[in-house]
Amino acid sequence: MNILVIGGFLGAGKTSFIKAMTHATGRQFVVVENEFGNIDMDSRILKNDNPDMKIWELTEGCICCSMNMDFSLSVITIANTLNPDYLLVEPSGVALPSRIVDGLQKISYENIGILEPVTIVDALHFRGQRRDYAEYFEDQVKSAGTVVLSKSENMTDEDFTEVERELDLTPGTRFPHTHYSRWKKGEWQTLLSRLLPGNGGNGGSGAAAEPVRPLMNLALRGISFSSPVELIAKFELLLSGALGRVVRAKGFAPKVYRDEWLAFNVVDGTYEITSSQPTDSGEIVIIGENLKTDMLTQLFGGVPVEEEPEEE
Repeated sequence: MNILVIGGFLGAGKTSFIKAMTHATGRQFVVVENEFGNIDMDSRILKNDNPDMKIWELTEGCICCSMNMDFSLSVITIANTLNPDYLLVEPSGVALPSRIVDGLQKISYENIGILEPVTIVDALHFRGQRRDYAEYFEDQVKSAGTVVLSKSENMTDEDFTEVERELDLTPGTRFPHTHYSRWKKGEWQTLLSRLLPGNGGNGGSGAAAEPVRPLMNLALRGISFSSPVELIAKFELLLSGALGRVVRAKGFAPKVYRDEWLAFNVVDGTYEITSSQPTDSGEIVIIGENLKTDMLTQLFGGVPVEEEPEEE
């Protein structure tokens, strides 16, 4: 079993990348999901796209900054029971991949290999993310064997070259100069064949700095809205800064007057609304700094989803 860590900051597009890789390679992957929040939405997106995909959901914080016993046991259990060719690890957007890779390298188990990590960088928003959350962003980029630029469909080769220069990548890091939707199969196979060299390689050194701007999150279940106009009005208030600094928000919700569901994504001051498959309940996760949780709960309605207590 080879393990591929696919990192990237909040909203970079990790789940979309995994969906594209599944379609392009025709492979079935086992995926470990670890979201920052009490509702795991990305696993639902992957399952809607590929119902046969096996997804292992871990609780918030399980592998965000370090490798703990829960994650170690999960990896060994997956290897022992499912024994897939590939295990994809999609950590939270506020994870430190260097520590995850260091922890994986300490697992001694037959036939487990570690591939060079992949980091997804948002072409539209990476500069602000790098400025405001440097500890997360730099660790994600410096830990990668391959850095993939998302939301780059309309970029020229010169644009890619400029971003590559700005990122100041570790020597030897691959940086494809085209959006992954245009990759040939060989590009995908390269990601699935490059083992992390030795102890360390491009992976982390264990010296990642502790983040100095910790983020908080609010998860709400049972939300709904009357029209897209109402939803847009809520997003405008959400992004105004009056209710805290929102870095990322995502969710699903139904219109109350017709059988229609919408999905929404908010990333660094922009939002997107698309159609969605129905789910059990309208939900939203909001991530940011100094969030006024009571006012946000009143704005969107629904019931806060509390973190489940750990079993003793």
